Amino acid sequence: MDGWVMMKVLKRFIPLIGLALVIGYLSYHALHGEQGYLNHLRIQAQISAAEAELAEVRSTRQHMEDRVARLKADGPDGSVDVDYLEERARAVLRFAHPDEIVVQIDRGAQPEYGG
Repeated sequence: MDGWVMMKVLKRFIPLIGLALVIGYLSYHALHGEQGYLNHLRIQAQISAAEAELAEVRSTRQHMEDRVARLKADGPDGSVDVDYLEERARAVLRFAHPDEIVVQIDRGAQPEYGG
């Protein structure tokens, strides 16, 4: 008779145990699954990083387009920005006027301060 009572109690709690297991399974996958909350946070972080990179690339592209536009003869009078053209020629081709003094600075070197 003791076994009979035990079976009645178990039969009563089997659906509850099954429901708890199903809820646990679904909760785990809602948190850790492919479309779960933690994966959602990771994807949002990737999106934010990609948007920041996109903004940087757009800024760089705009800067390059501005530089190219200054070298094109698309203006109303069809002329090139002569000052900018001369600046770029000096920088790229390392030109200088005969009466100029050129001071080269190593941009990688750290300045030394006396003290």
